[in-house]
Amino acid sequence: MNTVIKSTLSLLAIMAPYGVTHAQGMKMGEEIIVNNVALKKDVKADTFQEYFSNEIAPSWNKGKTGVSKRLFRADRGKRKGEFLFAGRVTNPSEGTISEGNPFTYPRLADYLSNADSYTGYQLIGAEKFNAMRSVGILGIHYIKIKPDRSKEFEKFIIEKLHPAVGQLLPDMQLLYYKAVAGENVGTYITIFAIESTAARDKYWPLGAPETEILQQAFQPLNSLAVELGSYLVEGSYLEPGKGAAAYFESKEWTDFILQGF
Repeated sequence: MNTVIKSTLSLLAIMAPYGVTHAQGMKMGEEIIVNNVALKKDVKADTFQEYFSNEIAPSWNKGKTGVSKRLFRADRGKRKGEFLFAGRVTNPSEGTISEGNPFTYPRLADYLSNADSYTGYQLIGAEKFNAMRSVGILGIHYIKIKPDRSKEFEKFIIEKLHPAVGQLLPDMQLLYYKAVAGENVGTYITIFAIESTAARDKYWPLGAPETEILQQAFQPLNSLAVELGSYLVEGSYLEPGKGAAAYFESKEWTDFILQGF
């Protein structure tokens, strides 16, 4: 029996006891827009979240804005405790990703030092995806690509990487995006799009080693991971031997949890 098939069957056997849930989250999109919220020094996180919940949330997604917007807060990684605005472009034909910051709201500048900031990302090879999933966690990995290899890297994503990890597990997929508008144009991110915190804990339980199910998922991808490493800036990624997702994980990352999920 083929080694990859054996690994896949073993993986399914391990996953069976856990089951798969499909809670309502934020649907991933071909085009997403984010703002890494920076609170002013005199603004407390709880104060901002109360303002958001009472004033912004009830009206933010009303009307035809072209972007479905949500609030996330980090619970792990470099930006733990910080907020993130994230929006999915619901109709790419409208060109919303290039129309400016969609996260505007009266008095928002009273709370944020970067109220005008945003970055618009496009999913690389989006036409290859039949459907996008809804998730409760955006595990954003800020990857660094060698400047002279960006075009080759995008070809690699479309032809090899996304077919392998774009539907990696029933409750987790890896998606590669490129910044095309706003700040950070030309940079790349990997989003570990995870269904829920319970799903994440099946792979990376807090305060415990990563699980066998995660190791089983990435083991058949070892050669692909090494090829991925050839495009990455040395020292910017998780080295082999330090985790099952070596090369796939960036050293600069944050898990953002959908609020109200």
